[in-house]
Amino acid sequence: MPKTSQNFLDLYRAMRMAREIDLLEEEFTHRGEAFFHVSGAGHEGTVALAPHLMAQDWLHCHYRDKALMLARGMPPDMFFNSLFCKADSHSCGRQMSAHMSAPELNILSIVGPVGNSALQAVGVASVIRDQAVAPLVLCSLGDGMTQQGEVLEAIGQAVRDQLPVLFLIQNNRYAISTLTGGKTFFSRPDGDPAQFYGVPMTRINGRDVLAAYDAFGTIVTRMRADRQPAIVIFDVERLANHTNADDQQVYRSPEEIAQARAQADPVRILRTALEHANGVSGAQFDRIDADIKVAAQEAARQAQMGAEPQPVFTAKKPLPDRFFDPRQEYRGDAAEPLLPMLETIRRVLEQRMAQDERISLFGEDIEDPKGDVFGVTRGLMQKFPGRVTNSPLSESTIIGMSIGRALAGARPVAFLQFADFLPLAYNQIFAELGSLYWRTNGGWQAPVIVMISCGAYRPGLGPFHANSLESLAVHTPGIDVVMPSTAADAAGLLNAAFASERPTLFFYPKSCLNDREHSTSADVARQFVPLGTARHLRTGHDLTFVGWGNTVALCQQVAETLEQEGFSTETLDLRSLSPWDEAAVLASAEKTGRLIVVHEDNQSCGLGAEILATVMEQAQRPVQARRVTRPDTYIPCNFDNQLAVLPSYARILEAAADLLGLELTWLVPPTEQAADLVVVKAIGSSPSDESVTVTELHVSPGKTIAPGDLLATLEADKAIQELSSPVGGEIVEILVQESDMVKVGAPLMTVKSDAAAVHQSRMHHRSGTPVLKRKARVSEPASNPLQVAPNDVTAKPLATQETSYVSSQRPVGISSIATSLGSRIITNEHIV
Repeated sequence: MPKTSQNFLDLYRAMRMAREIDLLEEEFTHRGEAFFHVSGAGHEGTVALAPHLMAQDWLHCHYRDKALMLARGMPPDMFFNSLFCKADSHSCGRQMSAHMSAPELNILSIVGPVGNSALQAVGVASVIRDQAVAPLVLCSLGDGMTQQGEVLEAIGQAVRDQLPVLFLIQNNRYAISTLTGGKTFFSRPDGDPAQFYGVPMTRINGRDVLAAYDAFGTIVTRMRADRQPAIVIFDVERLANHTNADDQQVYRSPEEIAQARAQADPVRILRTALEHANGVSGAQFDRIDADIKVAAQEAARQAQMGAEPQPVFTAKKPLPDRFFDPRQEYRGDAAEPLLPMLETIRRVLEQRMAQDERISLFGEDIEDPKGDVFGVTRGLMQKFPGRVTNSPLSESTIIGMSIGRALAGARPVAFLQFADFLPLAYNQIFAELGSLYWRTNGGWQAPVIVMISCGAYRPGLGPFHANSLESLAVHTPGIDVVMPSTAADAAGLLNAAFASERPTLFFYPKSCLNDREHSTSADVARQFVPLGTARHLRTGHDLTFVGWGNTVALCQQVAETLEQEGFSTETLDLRSLSPWDEAAVLASAEKTGRLIVVHEDNQSCGLGAEILATVMEQAQRPVQARRVTRPDTYIPCNFDNQLAVLPSYARILEAAADLLGLELTWLVPPTEQAADLVVVKAIGSSPSDESVTVTELHVSPGKTIAPGDLLATLEADKAIQELSSPVGGEIVEILVQESDMVKVGAPLMTVKSDAAAVHQSRMHHRSGTPVLKRKARVSEPASNPLQVAPNDVTAKPLATQETSYVSSQRPVGISSIATSLGSRIITNEHIV
């Protein structure tokens, strides 16, 4: 833009309006008519960037960027609507006053942890980088915020991907009260470096708008040409308190404050420069100032009279009823089960990517040839070049960049390798992904799907590869959370997530990925599971089981055991955790009167507690309830210990027996294995392997072997695995044939060995055979016609036997009937 007096007068007007808004906000706060105020005084010089920007550029502003936002086109009344938290504010009264947003101007939503914006800015830039008009992304930050790790990650990613992000660091030397000199990447104890991550740093005097205008022009012109990132250190003085809750006189001397106001006010400096160099008279400036003051006061008056917002009780975008309608469910053709969960997820992603070129995948190790540590994305990179990308080993970068891409109109699918790494990304999930729709009143949306492998129940897993953490997820407002246990539900829920365009955390248990017993048909594009609907696996009237993910199969095993004893139970696979099917769980619990909720996340504040609390609050009849969960501890790698800590068949059955009034004992048969015999079992190449194929046997009965000798070659779902002998000795028996498919943990052969004491962990969850019988009841007096002898366990069928506990043997009866008149007389006429 040409450097003219009119241009700079326009910039002055924006700066003067920003200062006037600050003064009015401060006044309203002192009068108790507003409650929070952040001043931009001293930072107005960033307005010098505005003339060099175009409509296609994107701005992630700092909360002190009032002048820049005004110059961009944001009307003054928006600041006052935000100050008074009015319905007409950009957030409908939800955001704090300085955290602005304007989708129509490509001004992204500001949050308190300002550094969050850096990764989003990089994500936006990755979408717009190759557009013909060469747009750029501004990421405006304070000097204190540059110490956030996510800011450094963002600069590193912008360098790796060569993205046009302008990192504008507004350096006022204070992070509230903490001096930042010598403590940042641009101001180190050994001096001020010239570059960071190879990016030259341009230092601009932010007090001088005329000089800043020229410097910004050079930088922006270069960025539009070379599409490289840039870093600007914009030196300014903070001329006011950090906020109205701060008093800078506590940590700054009166002399320092006075000097800053006298020498570093960019509004006054620009006015003086224009008066001397451009011939604008002082009287003209006085008229401009007076007009701006009147306009600001009128905007504030109008805002104060504006409507108050109505409270909202959800943070999620509303969806049409069909997304929750059970009649819309289709889980494939049961007569044609072909695809396990792993292949189902891959097939859904493939078909969605073929239909929508906006969809891309981003995560660790997801590019071919590896195609994800579990093989979920294998082959997709070859089919969709440039749309399946390995991320750096940083979960915050994965989610933050994906949010930015979604803001720019893409449909990103992010991959977190293990649920255990979810906390590393949680800032971006909680502060950004979950709140974005709510805090902008729908102005911005981020339909990011986050794929998360989760869960335990496999040897070799431990405290950083076996968690589920779904309770943390469902505790986060604004996020849909699902966890399928079958291939059909994986397809249906993933399709629902794509169609809903709401942010979704999609947990998939790694132990279910290759479970062929719960596979689905190939028509995955048609499969759909409504959100918030549980799946009924069996119906009954004695007891309700509710589980999700890995625990569903355990609930089913216990239900089958109880059915053999004559009990009729219900099993509900919750599968959608937020929203969850309150109606179905409540109806089942009311019908059976007994409820057991099972989850592998730890107990305190788990989703099971929320379910039980909801049932206790709303049930119209008494319901006995139990939780079977992981105690508040971590998951050990020792597999026997792991199975003991996690919910198990035994623990669930014990809880059921307790609710049903049954005595449970375990019949453990004596081992028939000779003391010198070792059973060699099938192993997988990955925790997700459910079964393996015996492709070649390298030994035969009678062969003498040494420890480490090759016994068999096994083909798992992701790799060929060579099975070596754990001991030396003689092969006694081969229990399988070549080409047999066997479960992981199944016996393959036996070896006679002097080292047979080698410990082998259990590969399953049961230990012994359960023996159930009804608890004996205390006998009642012989005169009671309902008496049941204490040891009579056949008096009623076990499935319908009611258990009662009598604290004494005194007879109970009715002595007499008493009557009393009430306050009103009701006749038949009143009733009929």
